[in-house]
Amino acid sequence: MDQPLVHIGLDESGSLTAATPLFTLAAVVTPRPETLRNLVKRAATSSGKHLKRRRRATGEFKWSNASRRLRSEVLTRLSKTDAELFALTVNKEGRRLEDSPENYAILVCGLLSLCWDTFPNVALLVDRHFTSPAQIAAVNTFIYRQWPAAGVLSVTHVDSQRSPLVQLADFVAGCVYSGRQQQDEAFRLIEGKISAASVEQWPHIKERWGRKTK
Repeated sequence: MDQPLVHIGLDESGSLTAATPLFTLAAVVTPRPETLRNLVKRAATSSGKHLKRRRRATGEFKWSNASRRLRSEVLTRLSKTDAELFALTVNKEGRRLEDSPENYAILVCGLLSLCWDTFPNVALLVDRHFTSPAQIAAVNTFIYRQWPAAGVLSVTHVDSQRSPLVQLADFVAGCVYSGRQQQDEAFRLIEGKISAASVEQWPHIKERWGRKTK
């Protein structure tokens, strides 16, 4: 294995099935996930939030329930790490998309293709979007079939509350989504940290990756 193994946390923002214009997936890539393990906890403490002992610190906050102050603190701290950020925003144009394993896997591959040539050896942590073993297997199979032949891949579907890396991907996805949708100024905090960000039309993504499965 010539290239080092990296860890990737992946999460989303927006809804596939709602008649909304956008959907965003984001990835946080790091060779040293242990350096990010307590980032949100430290950010929460610094911003004046007190974590309840009875709840896991890694599951206490998400982009959707964090204050603007905490969001800024998390993003600022993340921007100072050696992690690399990637994002894919899908222009749905108000379409209601089927939340199927195939569609979700297509989007995951669309995002990961931004970085898998650079990072072919990956331990991937995906937010548990599906719970059925058959659905999870379908997502994994699709991703494995598209992965570069020279690379090594493992895929684990986890509860974001149990994975600090996926939790950080939630903050990045929420920030990028809000930046595209509402011109949220928080996006500026990580804009320079994003190694690649793509905005694509859903029909184009569907056609491109659909052809690869035939």
